[in-house]
Amino acid sequence: MADIIFDDGINPSVTLPAPDYPGQAFAFLDQSIQQAMGGRITSITRGSGELKRWTLAWQSLSASNYTTLKTFFYITVSGASTQVTYTDENSNNHTVKYTGGIERARLVDYDSYAVEIQLAEVI
Repeated sequence: MADIIFDDGINPSVTLPAPDYPGQAFAFLDQSIQQAMGGRITSITRGSGELKRWTLAWQSLSASNYTTLKTFFYITVSGASTQVTYTDENSNNHTVKYTGGIERARLVDYDSYAVEIQLAEVI
């Protein structure tokens, strides 16, 4: 599989090996669902369409690639504060924001990490 690329349009882009479990975007309605006392359920749809989210997972990402990924999302683009262009393994571009995952990475070998990150489409 081809590499994936993250680019914020300002700093040099970051190229990483394709994830072991490439993200298939799944769509959902952006809704707020609440249950009131007595069991009544209310729902508010916050958007006019579906949102897309990706989960990218690496079972054994090298320590240097893990550091690159972490630095890019934690320092370069300050988490979800800046949108980036995600180029998937099929060379499709998506405008996304990082929504989490790096903080749950775990060391699986002396120089590799199991990492799973979540991305959300910017509309």
